[in-house]
Amino acid sequence: MNLMKKLQVVVLGGGISGCMCAWRLSKMGHLCTVVEKGRGVGGRMATRRMNGARIDHGAQFFTVRNERMLDLVEKMQQEQIITQWYDRVHGRDDLGLSVRFRGVSGMTSMPKYLAQSFSSEINFFVDHIKRVEDGWLIKERDGSTRSILADHLVITFPSTQIIELFQRSEFELDADTMERLRRIRHTRCLALLGLLDRPSVLKSPGTCTHPIDEVDWIADNQVKGISEKPSFILHASDAYSQKFWDAPDSERVPFLLSITEETLRGKITSWASHRWGFAKPIQTFGATFWHSPEDRLTLTGDGFGGERVENAALSGWDAANAICELFES
Repeated sequence: MNLMKKLQVVVLGGGISGCMCAWRLSKMGHLCTVVEKGRGVGGRMATRRMNGARIDHGAQFFTVRNERMLDLVEKMQQEQIITQWYDRVHGRDDLGLSVRFRGVSGMTSMPKYLAQSFSSEINFFVDHIKRVEDGWLIKERDGSTRSILADHLVITFPSTQIIELFQRSEFELDADTMERLRRIRHTRCLALLGLLDRPSVLKSPGTCTHPIDEVDWIADNQVKGISEKPSFILHASDAYSQKFWDAPDSERVPFLLSITEETLRGKITSWASHRWGFAKPIQTFGATFWHSPEDRLTLTGDGFGGERVENAALSGWDAANAICELFES
């Protein structure tokens, strides 16, 4: 019978790739800690509460094609973590027929479910990493005291942030790998979220895609089934987001507010904006993950797996399998 050494694995980044990687490693018997700079896991599978409303302001749904994911999705459906949302949009045959899943309590439901299998260090900004004998030392930013030792390190950050971390750490991979990391590209997305004074005019499933060139998505979270109060999310197009990325809200938001009220036929009573700097990968690394047994280092994420939540999740899953295979004896 094959035996496997129990590892202490640290995963940097609590998005779906990091959570899936840590979940899989934990299921295989390893000790996993996810390090996340935010207040909780989820990354772009994000749900925000606002004055009694619940709003998905990052990824809006996910679809499933891979057999491994189908099994996990079935289990999560049975445990009422996720549910089917819709499989078609009236009048939009171009979108295709495919079941879209959502979290029962918002898109963070899935990563939070996975996070029950591993430990997490939140509000932890990784200042630098250092190669030590048989592993890695992960240090928090200056003025903070936390540090973590790992037998194996997994980094799920967007490529730009991976490169910045390497620079702070005075660490670099081979020239070809570094160049492939530099070539990864993502779109940007300005998100506008808020409350309405009345239910919107949208019918089930509560979505409106590409109402104008400047807007990719508007959704009513009450119609979606996650919010008790009428609330909305708008995702601006990459072109609009790039143009107004560094502009103040006073310049970029009024136009988006008017489009939202016109589309939903309701008055916005409060709102907030959010910038997703790495919304969708448009050029990937060229492999679903990168793995170095010698460095005890693995890189994964949607910049490797590609667009769609499922691809990002499977990137983390594949990376975990490679780590497990490495330490089989």
